[in-house]
Amino acid sequence: MIEEISEEMNLSKSYVTQKDFEFIYDNFFDRVFKFVSYRVSNREDSKDVTSEIFQKIYKSIDKFDSNKSKLEVWIFAIARNTVTDYYRSNSKHKVISIDSFKDFFASEKYVEDDLEKKEEYDFLRDELKKLNSNEQLVISYKFGAELSNIDIAELTGMSSSNVAVVLHRSIKKLRSRMEAYYE
Repeated sequence: MIEEISEEMNLSKSYVTQKDFEFIYDNFFDRVFKFVSYRVSNREDSKDVTSEIFQKIYKSIDKFDSNKSKLEVWIFAIARNTVTDYYRSNSKHKVISIDSFKDFFASEKYVEDDLEKKEEYDFLRDELKKLNSNEQLVISYKFGAELSNIDIAELTGMSSSNVAVVLHRSIKKLRSRMEAYYE
């Protein structure tokens, strides 16, 4: 479906219509926000960074070349670079890859309403911070942006098999730490 988006919109034209941008926004906002939320700990900052990403997409959509990459890979490259810029300009912040609870950001109601879940969330968030930056990024792409291993490989310059290995090892580390938490 995503491949059809760029064909349907004819993004090779030198301008983008309001309808084209709305289509991109509607199809990618949730995934971009979720990806940013995995990388930026503060919800308000996540909203600001996501807004900045869509401004950049709007300004540079005419530069997108469907022959060079898929639309979603191009969008998440912009997202990754914008998050990196955010940390460069706000060096006091630390990268926090938020939890693998996939539905955490899907609802408006946060885990804080349930103390036990919040404790689990805090523990997992702390454990994610202990992963190296490459592992954090791959986890964010996989669970935040919901990208395939092939797309993650394209964004990171790794092979898709290496992405799978990094994911497997990272998840294994986290699972082991969570099991120790429950003992």
